[in-house]
Amino acid sequence: MSSLGYERVKRSYVTLGSVILFLLMLIGFIAAVQRYAQGLGAATNLSDQYPWGIWIAFDVLCGVALAAGGFITAGVVYIFGGKKYHGLVRPAILTALLGYTFVAVALLVDLGIPWHIWHPIIYWPPHSAMFEVAWCVMLYLTVLALEFAPSVFERFGWDGLHNVWKALVPWYCVAALAFFTLIMSHSWVYAIIALVVLAILAMLLPSAFASRPGAPVVLIIAGILFSTAHQSSLGSLFLLVPDKLSRLWYSPMLPVNFFITAVAVGFAMVIFEATIAARAFNRPVEKEPLAGMGKYASWILWIYLVVRLVDVGIQGGFAEIGTTRGFIFILEMLIAVIIPALMLSSASLRRNTGALFFAALLVVLGVVFNRFNVTLSGMDMTTIGSGYSYFPSIQEILITVGVIAAIMFFYNIAVKMFPVFERHSASEM
Repeated sequence: MSSLGYERVKRSYVTLGSVILFLLMLIGFIAAVQRYAQGLGAATNLSDQYPWGIWIAFDVLCGVALAAGGFITAGVVYIFGGKKYHGLVRPAILTALLGYTFVAVALLVDLGIPWHIWHPIIYWPPHSAMFEVAWCVMLYLTVLALEFAPSVFERFGWDGLHNVWKALVPWYCVAALAFFTLIMSHSWVYAIIALVVLAILAMLLPSAFASRPGAPVVLIIAGILFSTAHQSSLGSLFLLVPDKLSRLWYSPMLPVNFFITAVAVGFAMVIFEATIAARAFNRPVEKEPLAGMGKYASWILWIYLVVRLVDVGIQGGFAEIGTTRGFIFILEMLIAVIIPALMLSSASLRRNTGALFFAALLVVLGVVFNRFNVTLSGMDMTTIGSGYSYFPSIQEILITVGVIAAIMFFYNIAVKMFPVFERHSASEM
């Protein structure tokens, strides 16, 4: 397909679908008000034994993983020169921006004292994975906003502001990465070294990547670094519970496993989102670029399968294969890895839009399944006594549904307000 720039979706903002999404958002908002009025104990089924429920398992852990398409697609296009995927970047960035924004919203609902969410800004604990994740997400949200900004500039014809953006964004990224080095290392020496090295790169890299126009390369690098750090650190949180998490999921490799699955689902989410958007807005399906994304996803899935099976063997997890958790593990590997990897390894299936979408859907559902298993299903609560169980309350479910509806609602608004999709000639529509 020949690109003719970017365009907005020329459709009404008010449709039956948008009304339904708005009502679901409203119901979720009412449930959130009830949660704040009654407190976590009355509005949820959380307890001291199960302090993390669906809001952490799905809204946060799954939300962050499913938003990985932003840094994956930007890296493929602007770092590795995948020009044919250029039309997938803006929708992926938009999805990631909305995903991370509502991860923060969901976290506000889950926190016992939500008005203390600003504490990581001034308190810098030296040994906290949550602190690292908090700062990564905050800084990455600014990166995503800057990556999406050109769509806003084009929409309103702000050429002068766009030029200022081009000039200042690399230096913002240098400052952000150097500051992140400072708060992680608590060392001004390391921070100054990072500042100098990054400043030199900011001056040298634009000429090296001159053949790949688009977002400043330093901005893309910042997004990749922040994403790599917090995607893996979310896995680090569960290194704290070696006595509770089944050996089918617990491992010192959890940070690596979380990152690899985030990369795989990043490719899958781009396929999933692009196919749904094409159908919803009556646009052509980008068959060749999406097939390429599927091929990359298959490589990552095979790598993950080998790493995961070797890791489980080393941890002694295969001793649990005959148990209920063993069955859950096998089901997860089939859904998340083996079946989609086999499908995506076939060139003919990748060229089939339906098969490609189904394989991507399996990866998405499989990674969701994995995060639930790590957070809930894989936990052995017999270490703290019998009789404990957890199932989300109606308020928990309604808030989660409201968050999902909000992402879809604002995505629908954004693609109609800003030039997000690549424009094609009339003969290709």
